[in-house]
Amino acid sequence: MHPTQETPGSEQRQPLVVLRGSTRKHHHTVADSLRIDPDFQTLIPPLSASEFATLEASIQEKGCRDPLVVWAEEKILIDGHNRYAICTAHGIPYKTVEMSFDSPNTVKVWMLLNQLGRRNLTSESVSYLRGTWYELTKQSRGGDRKSSGHFDHLKTETKLGAQFKASPKTIRRDAQFAKAVDTLSSIGGEDMKWKILNRSAGMTKKQVIALAIDARSRPAKVAKTLQGRDQKVKPEGEPTIAHHLTLKIGSLVEVYAPDRQDVNGRLGRICSVGEKTATVWMRHIPTVTMYLYTFKLHGVTTPSEHR
Repeated sequence: MHPTQETPGSEQRQPLVVLRGSTRKHHHTVADSLRIDPDFQTLIPPLSASEFATLEASIQEKGCRDPLVVWAEEKILIDGHNRYAICTAHGIPYKTVEMSFDSPNTVKVWMLLNQLGRRNLTSESVSYLRGTWYELTKQSRGGDRKSSGHFDHLKTETKLGAQFKASPKTIRRDAQFAKAVDTLSSIGGEDMKWKILNRSAGMTKKQVIALAIDARSRPAKVAKTLQGRDQKVKPEGEPTIAHHLTLKIGSLVEVYAPDRQDVNGRLGRICSVGEKTATVWMRHIPTVTMYLYTFKLHGVTTPSEHR
């Protein structure tokens, strides 16, 4: 059989949250202040130093073009924490949009959806956000399964799996990973969470889950292990090799493509590498045919990156 070339497509994701009420826009000067809730602020993975510097330079040059989002009922900032910090530090005016929600959990679910559709995140960060979303949605639904409509009768993991083209089992694993990350961050501090999610802690998802289980009976030992991991993290100023330069033609890679359940999490061989995308040979299991797929670079990682 001859290899066939295919470029995975993308589908429009439909939000799981229906916002109640209308949005209201406001203009603010630097003399104004917004309420910050740490529980909301620490829910989303922070920008790296370079990402923050780029955003800061853009706002200083062009102003704050995107409005910050505020929870209307509580007047708490729920989107734009970095922009708010930059604007207040440099005396730059900003705009806000108020959105109506009926509970803190509903706010968090909206924040997770917003981030998952906005940034290029590591597979660990996506799993964490998706797993946290699962737990929040499950809590919000409770034991009530009497909603109208066939889709509303599905279990939470099935509903979220359909949203992200992932299996219910994957969603449950994401939830297990998210809880494990939170357990380790409660021992090693909030910074440990972000080091796990941006891979600088050097731990695989399986290692994170295993450590979290170990923490139930031996928290002191786990704390020492996390401290050792923390010391191995490279200084932020140390240069790193560009990701596309680490991918070699013919090398084995793992694919992260949550919108393609047929290839997500599977291994393939690099065919070619560009500055933004890579083509990967992967076997189509039902027909035992080799297909050539194109993925964005952040969705292709070498096995050594997971050690």
